[in-house]
Amino acid sequence: MITGSLKLFSLSVVILLSQTLSGCSNINYFVQGASGHLTLMSKREPISQLLKSDTLSKERREQITEVKSIRKFAYEKLKLPKNGSYTSFVELDRDAVTWNIVATKKYSIDPIQTCFPISGCVSYLVYFNKARAEREAEKHKKLSHDVHIIPSPAYSTLGVFDDPIVSTMFTGNISSTAEVVFHELGHQRLFRKNNSAFNEAFASAIGEEGTRLWLQKNHPNSLKAYNDHVKKRWQFFNMLLQTSEELKAFYKIKQSEKKQEVGKKRIFNQLKQRYANLKKEWDGDKRFDLWFTKHPLNNAKLAVIGVYYKLVPEFSKRLKDFDYDFEMFYEFYKKNKDLVNSKKTT
Repeated sequence: MITGSLKLFSLSVVILLSQTLSGCSNINYFVQGASGHLTLMSKREPISQLLKSDTLSKERREQITEVKSIRKFAYEKLKLPKNGSYTSFVELDRDAVTWNIVATKKYSIDPIQTCFPISGCVSYLVYFNKARAEREAEKHKKLSHDVHIIPSPAYSTLGVFDDPIVSTMFTGNISSTAEVVFHELGHQRLFRKNNSAFNEAFASAIGEEGTRLWLQKNHPNSLKAYNDHVKKRWQFFNMLLQTSEELKAFYKIKQSEKKQEVGKKRIFNQLKQRYANLKKEWDGDKRFDLWFTKHPLNNAKLAVIGVYYKLVPEFSKRLKDFDYDFEMFYEFYKKNKDLVNSKKTT
């Protein structure tokens, strides 16, 4: 539990959130961030005590125990920070810990950046309340922006606070939980100001490669299923990235808004057809149907893929070249700041 003056502590959280999560000139944004973070942190319970109690369900006990294994593997094999993160637990009554907003202009594939004098620029805004996130999204829509809200299972304070395990990290199987833990700890190991594309792809590569290695050691019988999933996921991502490049090239052409709108719809319809063809190759596998049906197709949805995944293959290749020497991997990017350093996300 957090003790002491919440007023003084809130100030430190406001500064932290402006540097790590995202930012907005509106003070209300910082207040909701500080309030949401403080509320979450105040609910933490040490997992060492929880596992000794009889308050956990069998499933939750097994999940938290697995996170202990994941965390141990993270600092022993992946050389990620060994600190108090993921040594406590918070049970939430919602399906996401935060809701992240990505917005683009109507005929652009680049995320709209939000910048601050001290903390720099970010490609998305983070809200701890879904209704607040939806209100922010409506503001973008009134400006004719494409906007997408992403429910997030976790977030990182970059090691400034001991991030807890949250129940939203258990919405998928244990492989997805491992990816989230490795991803968030990856942010703690290396983070570049003003570069969401680097930070998210760097952490995503650690999440994917780390999970593969963890399964190989701890759940070898699950490794094939995970590799098959990752293979299909990358076929899906590459299809989306291809569409992003097509849209980016199309938007550069000087033409009337009517022609831009017609061309935009045409390219998105081509994407739907490509996905239909891809599913045929997968014998009808529908695992990515929800991506198309839950929210309307727009630039912002594709921009998310660019931010999180476009640069992942380069990081993964480098890790393989280093024979999965993670310490060497981190030092390489720490020293070579000009590599993978584009502020563009697509």
